[in-house]
Amino acid sequence: MQAEDVRRSPLVVGVDSSDSARHAAEWAADLASVWRVPLQLVNASAGAGEPATAAIPPWLRELVDAAERLGAEPAGAEVVAGGVADVLLDRSTGAGLVVVGSYGEGAHGGMLAGSTALALVGRAGCPVAVVRGAAPQLPPPRRGAVVVGVDGSPAAVTALDLAAELAAAFGARLVAVHAWTDVRADASGGLHRSAASGTELAARAVELLDTQLTPVQDRHPGVAVERQVVNDTALRALLDQARGARTVVVGHRSGPAATSRLGSTSRGLVEFAPCPVVVA
Repeated sequence: MQAEDVRRSPLVVGVDSSDSARHAAEWAADLASVWRVPLQLVNASAGAGEPATAAIPPWLRELVDAAERLGAEPAGAEVVAGGVADVLLDRSTGAGLVVVGSYGEGAHGGMLAGSTALALVGRAGCPVAVVRGAAPQLPPPRRGAVVVGVDGSPAAVTALDLAAELAAAFGARLVAVHAWTDVRADASGGLHRSAASGTELAARAVELLDTQLTPVQDRHPGVAVERQVVNDTALRALLDQARGARTVVVGHRSGPAATSRLGSTSRGLVEFAPCPVVVA
């Protein structure tokens, strides 16, 4: 899904009565108000024998009212029978963005993401935003740059465009990060060091970042852009930038090899970044 499609399509938010879901709904409402797209709040219940839809509980009506006060109209809400991940995966078809909170079931061992977030990312039919602050009950940051990882892949182009759209919506600068290393994997999966010098590899990294970033800058001339070329792994470089970021955006490579599991960089960000993470 291209960035212009995201801006025209509804935002779907998976919600429950937790603070984490409320923060996700408010984050999405801010975005929906700028993009002028519908906002749909969906509460899934896995109870057997329940009707396909149920009455809207008071806490969900409050979330709708809060979203509309933030300028998101029309805002709708529904209660749907089914597993949370299954319902949101179904709703992701035709959505511009699926938004979920982070602190929930399945988060453990220092991870900041629950099982629903991990189930959605990489499988949804649209980009997925996992919204959180740096700790439970803290809202997501409202300052800082939109940081995007760039690795030369087609997925990075999609991520760059979406990150630029988010930066424009938030009135933030865009920080494009490309991490390089002299360690390479061969066809058999073995690791070896590149014969090129560090100076040469760094120059190639700068050229790659410029090549992917220039057309995005042309499409989004109003967004201030900062380039970061780092000798490190992509995950460490992006986690370092995430500490002061408003949002981190990363691409997920599609195709048969990518459908069964989430890439290590994307998964690491979803699990550990202290700010919202959007996987395009």
